Amino acid sequence: MKPLTACLSILLICSVCFAQGNAFKVRYNGGTVTTKVKPDSWDNQLTVSSTEILLLLKDKQTVKIDPKRVAGLSYGKNASRNIKGYAAAAILINPLFALGMFKKNKQHFVGITYETESGEKGAVLLQAKNDKYRGLLEALKGVTGKPVDTDEKEKP
Repeated sequence: MKPLTACLSILLICSVCFAQGNAFKVRYNGGTVTTKVKPDSWDNQLTVSSTEILLLLKDKQTVKIDPKRVAGLSYGKNASRNIKGYAAAAILINPLFALGMFKKNKQHFVGITYETESGEKGAVLLQAKNDKYRGLLEALKGVTGKPVDTDEKEKP
């Protein structure tokens, strides 16, 4: 069973690495980007390619992340914990984003911490759909080369 799982994982990673881009509908639940997009809106899109991670928010704002500048990836409770430090300043500006970071029910939160072109620290906390979060995590791992930080109990 393990060899089959390993082969499938390798195939998925290869398909991610050579794909032109994978698009995922996501919720933006907080981070360093100031926006009026509500945390319950699925009208945001994250596109992952080998050259760029692009978050297009419903209000037409774009966040471009160079995969080489990603500092870390996290999933589940670890995602919101890791993003909280980065998002403190954003919460002071718009307190509504704090609501999305304290939800307790089983939702698939994905955190991305990164460094901007100007050297500033950035972070986004996203929620992926139930049937797409594994693909999103694999796509991000494939283009960044970073492991996903998660609790043992929450392994995807």
